[in-house]
Amino acid sequence: MQTKLALETYKQPAELVSFEITSFIFNFYNHIWNQHKLDQIPSYYAGEGVLYNNKEFTTNDQIKAEIIKTLFHMGDNSILIDSVTCNKRGRSNDWGVTANWSTTLLSEGDKTILGTTHFQICNAKIVRETITFTKGFLMGSSL
Repeated sequence: MQTKLALETYKQPAELVSFEITSFIFNFYNHIWNQHKLDQIPSYYAGEGVLYNNKEFTTNDQIKAEIIKTLFHMGDNSILIDSVTCNKRGRSNDWGVTANWSTTLLSEGDKTILGTTHFQICNAKIVRETITFTKGFLMGSSL
């Protein structure tokens, strides 16, 4: 995946290393959604009380089960990132991120789905993630 966006960097507290928010998001989509490296979920999600699509999960295994449900509908299709917007929120280690993306769902007859995901990321971990599907269309049709 490539982007024309500049990587935003800031220094976290001494116990954390320098963190690039846009790199984190692109790596998240590439590792979890496109390469299906679900063993890396703990690297991206906070271990306690993550709100994912208005459901509260207290373990990474619960998040993994939810992602597996969605991956079943995607088959081997990738998520393609259209844009990422990153904003610092309050403390220097708290981010609000919006990612616009698309993918194709095999279970829907090769229907392409456009979506937006809103993240709250604190201390280099996702603590809130809400996915909104904005529009779908059949492959070959125009938007």
